[in-house]
Amino acid sequence: MIVMNKIRGLIEKLQIHSTQSQLPGSPTSIEKPFEETEINQLLGHASILSLSEEAEDKILTYEIITRLLEVRSGDDSRLLNSAEVIMSRLGNFPGRKLLRERFNFSGEKIPSFLKLECLSREVENSVFIDEESIQLTDFQYNFYSSLQEEKALSVSAPTSAGKSFVLGLNLIRKLREKDGQCIVYIVPTRALIAEVSSRVRDSLRQYKLDDIIIRTAPFAISKEKSQNGVVYVLTQERLMNYLSDTTDEMPIITSLIVDEAHEIQNGKRGMLLQSAIDYLLKKYPRTEVLFASPLIKNPGYFFNVFNISDNGKFFTETISPVSQNIILASDVVGKTKEINFQLLSDRKRIPLGNRTVDFKFRGKKSIQKANLASEISKNDESVIIFANGPSDAESVAKEISETIKNYVPSPDIKLFIDFIRKEIHPDYPLIECLESGVGFHYGKMPSIVRSGIETLFKNDEIKYICCTSTLLQGVNLPAKHIIIENPKSGDSPMTRSDFLNLSGRAGRLLKEFHGNIWCIRPSTWDDSSYEGDNLQEISSAISSVMTDGGSLIQNLLSENVGSGKTIDEAEMAFSKLYQDYHYSENHSSIEVYRTDENSENLDRTISAISQVIVDLPSDIIEKNSGIRPDYLQRLYSFLSMKEHIEDYLLISPYAAGAKRKMENVIDAFIDCFEWDLSESYRNLISHLAYNWIWGKSLGELLEKRVSFVRGRQPSKKASTIIRDYLNVLEHDIRFKMVKYFSAYNDILRVVLTHNGIDVEEIELESYHIYLEFGSCKKEALNIMAMGLSRFTALHLSNVSDAIPESSGIDEYFNKIKAMDVINLKIPSLCKQEILKMQGKSVRLAAANK
Repeated sequence: MIVMNKIRGLIEKLQIHSTQSQLPGSPTSIEKPFEETEINQLLGHASILSLSEEAEDKILTYEIITRLLEVRSGDDSRLLNSAEVIMSRLGNFPGRKLLRERFNFSGEKIPSFLKLECLSREVENSVFIDEESIQLTDFQYNFYSSLQEEKALSVSAPTSAGKSFVLGLNLIRKLREKDGQCIVYIVPTRALIAEVSSRVRDSLRQYKLDDIIIRTAPFAISKEKSQNGVVYVLTQERLMNYLSDTTDEMPIITSLIVDEAHEIQNGKRGMLLQSAIDYLLKKYPRTEVLFASPLIKNPGYFFNVFNISDNGKFFTETISPVSQNIILASDVVGKTKEINFQLLSDRKRIPLGNRTVDFKFRGKKSIQKANLASEISKNDESVIIFANGPSDAESVAKEISETIKNYVPSPDIKLFIDFIRKEIHPDYPLIECLESGVGFHYGKMPSIVRSGIETLFKNDEIKYICCTSTLLQGVNLPAKHIIIENPKSGDSPMTRSDFLNLSGRAGRLLKEFHGNIWCIRPSTWDDSSYEGDNLQEISSAISSVMTDGGSLIQNLLSENVGSGKTIDEAEMAFSKLYQDYHYSENHSSIEVYRTDENSENLDRTISAISQVIVDLPSDIIEKNSGIRPDYLQRLYSFLSMKEHIEDYLLISPYAAGAKRKMENVIDAFIDCFEWDLSESYRNLISHLAYNWIWGKSLGELLEKRVSFVRGRQPSKKASTIIRDYLNVLEHDIRFKMVKYFSAYNDILRVVLTHNGIDVEEIELESYHIYLEFGSCKKEALNIMAMGLSRFTALHLSNVSDAIPESSGIDEYFNKIKAMDVINLKIPSLCKQEILKMQGKSVRLAAANK
């Protein structure tokens, strides 16, 4: 609807007042206060807008009423009564709950007819599980109803819209309705597995569904053991491993949940995600599918990509129960201690004035971010500082810690620090930061440390955390404030969709009406991702590669492509296009990329692909889509020519000669996959890989590495050595070598069969599993399959009353559920992790004995 100029002016004034109160420093000018008539006009306008069905009107209604509450500090009973009714009309029951708790408001004086209206909205948006009535927002109710009715659903909604809560309710419904459900929940990174599996387990426990199996490893479960139901929480890589070993004895996958589905647009991992979903739907075409994404314009796109044409529904929600202030912070010429602030609202920059601060807004950027974080955080408000890489995250965290004086760490933080000293390394830089109540967080950290930081932040034990783009991949770490400067995702400027995903984490549901995103020096950003449309159109990573007809693939095959990330994407794209060309009828899958502009170039790409000759079974190519088909063929030819194939049968890592055999296979990868490794680096990764699968503690590995490097480079910082070594572990060992050894076993089976050897009589060692999980010990692997970390699994598998090795995962789970955890001789952090699995969430200090 058209907003009158006067009202528009009042709304802008309201935005200025409510935001200025949150700015750091001293104002250089004083804003004129609101008059009572202006409050009345705004309140009346919000009341009228709240009856509208238009999303824009609902968003504006929320903005007006919540900003009035912030400006008046809840002193006006008439305003509180109106807010109660308006929040009910909007279906924003989390916001209404915050209203009641923050202002100790009961709504007793609301007129009866309006109370009845509020009650009717509650009833409309309620769902019932057992005797419990649960109020949902309008979006959540629509989402939940759609999940009940549709076989295929794609939904796009803001980060804080409450998708995860509804997914939990829907899991309960599905598992109760029918026995034998096998539900696969795909998450984009390993960093998310623990969080999602824990959330699923908590939901099931709340509704007495303790007999449902939850797995985070690609280990098969028989139909007999999964009669009550099973939920797998897997990355796309683990899903491919699971699918490659499926048999008739395993349960049929009934439902697929693709969380953060927009990741399909991101490089090689997006291509692998697409391949994994394709492969699953090919094996289990009757699977019910849900795609969940943050704000995208075309959620129905996934139906086209995966040829889902029947019984599908898609929709986009733009309303969030928490909103964000995008605040632009810029230099003031000639005044190093002044900052100019603007509020970005509806594509308009609203001046907020200059502020005088107690620090120089110049010089080293990490120090500026540290000082700004310290200034904006009031009343223990939480702050996330976005960093463009692990090194930057550590640097900013260190600077913030140096600005904090007289901080006394809590007992939980002291125990966490003690754990890091003993189990990681005494010089790990996180220790110094935590001593001042500051943390950092990035993907290539030990999982239990990363989870520990998340727990401390969520429990308000620490208020500052420096994060990298891992935060974009679904890690649930909302905060009152997020600070960003010229952000990047990897090596590229952050896209608008990633900015929206990140900024959606500002503002904690049930804690704040608004979150703040502080954009530092926006005029200097490589890409103005802070402004633009709130709905972004996505396309798959492979579609982006094929926009010009596939020049990247042509360059790859003519050995005219770069290195690193570019070559990885090119190889993944080539594998996908090879399958599209050879395994689809009439090349239909590859023809979808043809346009008038790229037609000739696409023909050249098709010609180049058609000349690649591979005679391996198609399922080998599909299972191992992360490796070039011609490289797989090379490995097959290499093994086929060996007279003594038994020399290439991997043996238990504990057996004599196991390391030499593993290194022989690594050498085969170097030759067949053109893995460009120097001799020293090859020795480094083979040594690390072998000790990793042996189950050596990470602390021992890091201690030896730091000592070795410092023996040659005494001045090199321990933080850099540790970060580099963890990067080798995560990228080369737990990613690249995992996919190589998985392909190796698949191809070895083909060679053995061709040689007349019955592969059913030979148990091939699963080095790809050992390498990803960091142990070849059955006890430890079974414990990790339940969702516990490697640290905890190794400690548990070594306790004196360990379960016999022949026991299955279920026996381990039942044993662990009944354990007297407090009295175990293991670190407190490991005890806390087990207690959480038992449903006994406790603070770290409570687990210490």
